[in-house]
Amino acid sequence: MSKKSDLLVRVRYLNPVPNPPFPPKLLDISTDINRLGEPSYLNHLAASTQLPMLVDSEMGMPLDLNEYDGIWDGQDQSLNPALDAGRVHHPIDVALLAPFNPPPEANGDVKAPVATEVSWMRNNNYLTRKNNARRKEAAEAKAEEVVDASEAAQIMAIEKSFHDLYEQDPKEIKHPDKKKRGLTVVESYDILPDVESWENSYALVRFPERPSAATAINPAATASSPRLAKAILRPIREDEDQQLIEFYLPKEEDLTNLEEAYERAIPSDEVDNVYAVTQEDPNDPTLPDIFSHVHYDRIRMYEVLSAAPPTKEILVSFQEDQNDGEQEDGSDEDDERPKKRRKGVYYHEINFRTLLRKTRAKRREEVALTADLWDKAVVGYRQPAGKDEKEREMSKAQVSDPTWVNEELRKSRGGDNMAELQGEAIQDEDVELDEEAQKIEAAVHEEEDNDED
Repeated sequence: MSKKSDLLVRVRYLNPVPNPPFPPKLLDISTDINRLGEPSYLNHLAASTQLPMLVDSEMGMPLDLNEYDGIWDGQDQSLNPALDAGRVHHPIDVALLAPFNPPPEANGDVKAPVATEVSWMRNNNYLTRKNNARRKEAAEAKAEEVVDASEAAQIMAIEKSFHDLYEQDPKEIKHPDKKKRGLTVVESYDILPDVESWENSYALVRFPERPSAATAINPAATASSPRLAKAILRPIREDEDQQLIEFYLPKEEDLTNLEEAYERAIPSDEVDNVYAVTQEDPNDPTLPDIFSHVHYDRIRMYEVLSAAPPTKEILVSFQEDQNDGEQEDGSDEDDERPKKRRKGVYYHEINFRTLLRKTRAKRREEVALTADLWDKAVVGYRQPAGKDEKEREMSKAQVSDPTWVNEELRKSRGGDNMAELQGEAIQDEDVELDEEAQKIEAAVHEEEDNDED
């Protein structure tokens, strides 16, 4: 057999099934579909189904407990009779009937039995997570270290951190992450609060995608980065559980006019006059003369998914070494030059963080019935009033005034200087003593003078 085809046996005689002598016939049986909805249609099913034998009318579960004696006195023997009440176990056998939970040590306490692990039936990742959870529980079961949370202890811990920082060589600092222990310190910066902008409020807004000027009418519209930097987010409170935000942008050609409007900010006492003019006629031709402004267009509406103050995010800016000609305290020899800050990392807290997502096109029509929506906005600037400047100075004092902490402590304790009694550091040179403290200090000085004499 030189060929593979020699192994095949050809079928030479076929015996197909002959076709039927006549085509199949379809019988049309007339029936009424409504008869299937009649109750009598189920009579033969009910007659052919045998009902099971019922124990009683309560299906074996007693509902009326009044029939059992002593049930309301805590004696349920009649309701729950023992299977073999007369059987008495031998004292030796009673110990064998107890659950088998041997202690891990000879004199140790009895612990709950641990489920046996079957490695070939479990995922390795699952076993690892379970073992890690057990180690964590065992670590938490140990005696917790008592931490002194008093104000004096907290201040001492903060002061100790500064002392340890200056005592330690920066080159010897190791990264806390074991995987990054190979990193070395190249340069160190002082971490300082950003005093110049501390009174400003910053919010971190996360968009579902890069914002643009695209709308339903013009979906291909784009916006430059300077234009996006001048965007306005206007919150709209639809209800207590849901908040919406509208996104506004100026026109590209109005960016220069917006800078001019900032330079021509009107005094605070003229704001009421501008409101009166816009109420009478929003398109008054004299409005640009008394109030420099720019028109903003509504682009789209966003829905707020989450809003909360961040706990692990701050704004930081790096300030390198000062240029030549600048002094140590940050002031220049030439007063006309702009002042620069000292080298360091300046931080600022983020007051708010929110996550946005797009809304449906019909959502705005639904919200328009209950909310105050704007298609356009007139944006200008006014100079801060006395109240605004006072609030900004109070906010700035948190990081610029060295006596701010002491004053807050006095206010929280009813005006008494109790910080020294609790071991806290008070700068007597900067904080003026009250009358009682001055009397005590004078009496101490008199006693010292008498002792010297």
